[in-house]
Amino acid sequence: MSTVTAFPQGTPIWVDFQSTDAAEAAAFYSALFDWEVSEPAGRSGGYRMALRDGVPVCAIGSLPSGLVDKGAVPTWTTYLAVDDADAAADRIREAGGTILLPPGGFGSGARLLMATDAVGAVVGLWQNGNAPRPWLRHEPGAVDWFELVTDNTDDASAFYESTLGISVSHTQVGETDYPMLAADGVVFAGVVASDVAGASTHWRAYFAVADLAAHVKLLKKLGGRVLVKPATAAGVGSWATVTDPQGAVFSLIQPEDSSSADDSDVG
Repeated sequence: MSTVTAFPQGTPIWVDFQSTDAAEAAAFYSALFDWEVSEPAGRSGGYRMALRDGVPVCAIGSLPSGLVDKGAVPTWTTYLAVDDADAAADRIREAGGTILLPPGGFGSGARLLMATDAVGAVVGLWQNGNAPRPWLRHEPGAVDWFELVTDNTDDASAFYESTLGISVSHTQVGETDYPMLAADGVVFAGVVASDVAGASTHWRAYFAVADLAAHVKLLKKLGGRVLVKPATAAGVGSWATVTDPQGAVFSLIQPEDSSSADDSDVG
């Protein structure tokens, strides 16, 4: 089991899902990923905690009604670790980002802020507290990879270099340059143009599965949709861009070392 307990600056530290119907979302993702989802507790700010094999995977909460009235839609949010939330907020402003929610306390000594980066993607910044919690990663049903989806990959990469000290390397996917972000020596995300027409700039989470074809079929049975049919790359595996029944976009990925599935059955 891949359980992460240390979160150096710039590394992903958490994801959550804000929903117009948190109970419906919990039922969908529990069935899709075999999560154990708790009922909301007061100390969790109304969020439901999702676990797999007893280890936290993510949280599921409700979109505030005021944001829904302003056009907010169900979405997954990625959080990156920072050593100092207030200093991070200053660097974000200096680099052309916007603070949506200023740094504030968030349980067990943690501090949290929400921002849009220089290319318009919403991202959370999380300064860990006194009791860091474990996070399940790189296992079936858990987050395996991230992408920053934007048509301006150069500015996006430069923003995170300047604000969080993230390093950027480049590889080729087909004939396309694929910038990759790394923190503390670990590559955790790619920066890529959108594969979904009309999609806004955003951070996208990839959830690992052992059998992509089987999970795509299950997703469709549960009311989700496939936006982009699966693709495969040597050294990576196979993945598909999908939505849940509420329209939130995420991806499924079957890493190359997982048991193979018949991609011809997926669609």
